[in-house]
Amino acid sequence: MRLVILIFFFRFRILTPAEDAYPLWLISVICEIWFALSWILDQFPKWFPINRETYLDRLSLRFDREGEPNKLAPVDFFVSTVDPLKEPPIITANTVLSILSVDYPVEKVSCYVSDDGASMLLFDTLAETAEFARRWVPFCKKYSIEPRAPEFYFNQKMDYLKDKVQATFVKDRRAMKREYEEFKVRINALVAKAQKKPEEGWVMQDGSPWPGNNTRDHPGMIQVYLGSEGALDVEGKELPKLVYVSREKRPGYQHHKKAGAMNALVRVSAVLTNAPFLLNLDCDHYINNSKAVREAMCFLMDPQFGKKLCYVQFPQRFDG
Repeated sequence: MRLVILIFFFRFRILTPAEDAYPLWLISVICEIWFALSWILDQFPKWFPINRETYLDRLSLRFDREGEPNKLAPVDFFVSTVDPLKEPPIITANTVLSILSVDYPVEKVSCYVSDDGASMLLFDTLAETAEFARRWVPFCKKYSIEPRAPEFYFNQKMDYLKDKVQATFVKDRRAMKREYEEFKVRINALVAKAQKKPEEGWVMQDGSPWPGNNTRDHPGMIQVYLGSEGALDVEGKELPKLVYVSREKRPGYQHHKKAGAMNALVRVSAVLTNAPFLLNLDCDHYINNSKAVREAMCFLMDPQFGKKLCYVQFPQRFDG
C-alpha cells in the first residue's frame, strides 16, 4: 500500500514541475527519489526476516558439562560514566550489581567501570556496591531472581512468590530488601556529601588527597574491588572481578570523550583479564535477563557461524 502511494506521489511530482523555480524543483525531486530508494532498500530485510532461536541446553552440553572444566569464553563488561551528580550513583550501582550476578561462571566475568570525571563519589559508591554484592549475588543465584538489579526487582508489581518453593525465600527476601534500603541510605549520604567540594579538595580515608581533585589534570587510577583473594561472598564463594578505572588526563591533550574512555578500558582489561568478548553498557543499562550472556554465546561460540560474527546487539527495553 505504501509503495502504491509512493508511486502516485512521484507521478504527481514529476508531471507538475514548478516552471518559475525549475532548479529548486529538480533538486527537491532528486532528493525525494534518493530518500525513497533508501526507504525501499530498508524494507527488504523486513519483507524476509530471519528469526533465530537460542538453545541454552545445547550450549551447556557443549561447553559447560557438569564435572568437566568450563569451556565458555570469558567476557569483559564495560560500564561508562562521566558525572555521578547527573548520572545517579544508585543507578550505576544497580547496573554493576546486575552484571556481577549474571548466570555465567564467575571466573569468566569481569566488570570495568570507567569514571571519566575522576569522581571520588563514584569511587566510594563502588566500594559500597562491592560490599553489598557479597550478599546480593548469592541471594539472586539461590532463588533465581529476575531481574538482578535490586532497585527494579523490588519495585516490580508482581507476585514474587510465584515459582518460589523454598521455605526460606520470604524471610531472606525481606532481609535482603531491608539491607538494600540501608545500602541506598549510604549511597544517598555519599551523594549529599559530594554536593559541596571542600576548598582543600577531597581527601581519601587514609588521609591522602584524592588524585582526581583536578578533573582535567590527574594521573590514571585503577582500583580492584572484587576478584582478588579474600573477596568472597557471604557463602564463601568467589565473586566476579570489579575494577574502577579513571584514565589519565592532561591539559592540552585531546581525550576523545567516550571513545577515549572505551580505549582506556580496552587497554586495562587487556592487561588484567584479556577476555575475547566485550559487552559495552551505559551506566543506566542494567541487564534484565541474567542468561543474556549465555544467549549471546549461542551465536558467538557457534562452531559454524561464530567466526563470521562481529557482534550481537541486544534490544533495549525502557522501564517506566
